[in-house]
Amino acid sequence: MVDKFNSMTELISKTTKGIDWEIITKNRSNPIIVTAVHGGAIERGTSELAACLSELGNFKYYTFKGVRKNKNNELHVTSRHFNEPVLVEMIQSSQQAISIHGCMGDYPEVYIGGRDKNLIQAIKTELNRINVIVKDAPRHISGLHADNFVNCCTNGEGVQLELTVALRKRFFKNRKYALKDREDKSNWDDFMYQFSNAIMRSIQFS
Repeated sequence: MVDKFNSMTELISKTTKGIDWEIITKNRSNPIIVTAVHGGAIERGTSELAACLSELGNFKYYTFKGVRKNKNNELHVTSRHFNEPVLVEMIQSSQQAISIHGCMGDYPEVYIGGRDKNLIQAIKTELNRINVIVKDAPRHISGLHADNFVNCCTNGEGVQLELTVALRKRFFKNRKYALKDREDKSNWDDFMYQFSNAIMRSIQFS
């Protein structure tokens, strides 16, 4: 997919906060940050998973959410060009970063990338324990570039998780992820909490 905007600087200058997008953060003292930079209706279910993980682990939280009625895909800016100032500041003051993304896919799978090899291995182990299929991310979503924001935390390495559509729908009891379905916490499936707890255990063991 070719991005409409070359950077967040360009996107913000040509769109309107509150009409096209919104940013939600929790700036905690914990040195770990969880992000969903293509949240809301851009890559559905990513904001909710990141929020769940952040709350359970008391981690910092950042999400950029598409809130348009349609064409939210136009608000996608690749991670290497995601220079939004609030995120940049939060990343630079964090020791570890985990970035939650969505990708296409009819099978419930996770594609994992990034530079934090120890945490990647720990996540693979813990997700496998709850019967989640984890595969190494293909090159175009590998998360290996030094200028990918997830690798710009103080240790210089992070983890990027790409979750298929089929997997993200499992986070919701009715297997739907329209706005009303995603933001109704009573519709959050136990699987979302199992997945989040697996990531938390990974952090402890890495």
